[in-house]
Amino acid sequence: MLSKKALDMLEYNGYSMKNDESQISFNHSSTDMIGLMIVLILTFAVVVFLVSVQLFVGLGVAVLAFLIFLPIVKRSKGKFRLIIDKKNKSLSVKENDSTISKSFQFIDSIFIHSKFVDEYSSAFKSTSEEHRITIGLEMDNKKLIPIFKLISDHAKPSKEMNEVHDYIKSLIS
Repeated sequence: MLSKKALDMLEYNGYSMKNDESQISFNHSSTDMIGLMIVLILTFAVVVFLVSVQLFVGLGVAVLAFLIFLPIVKRSKGKFRLIIDKKNKSLSVKENDSTISKSFQFIDSIFIHSKFVDEYSSAFKSTSEEHRITIGLEMDNKKLIPIFKLISDHAKPSKEMNEVHDYIKSLIS
């Protein structure tokens, strides 16, 4: 079972965990996507108003909004659910409209990978960097299926991220 800190880290990144006797499921909440859509709609309304009043100011605000929201939309995960069935030794990954179901025997390994995303300044973070830590499945046909996309201040995965990686690995082994 995962520690409280690991569950908090998953929750901070938008994931929730449900543990039954025979299966464990991880869901990515869509509440952040709802908030993003509301802000995008409001921004679009402001841009339309500014374009109708002052064309060049409106176009400038549209370009600025595009540059601000593009990385946020690209980082958004969408609907995601991972179901690990311990009894049948299989897992199912549902992302948006596609579903992948595999038996544990077709999974070669569980990988963890870090990728530099962006640099920013903040008084609340320990570094000025943002890294995406991806935990995923490497299938027997060498296909990589990401299951967790987590945000970190450091290139090296945290203790909690490693704990999630080890937990998934222990379930599938």
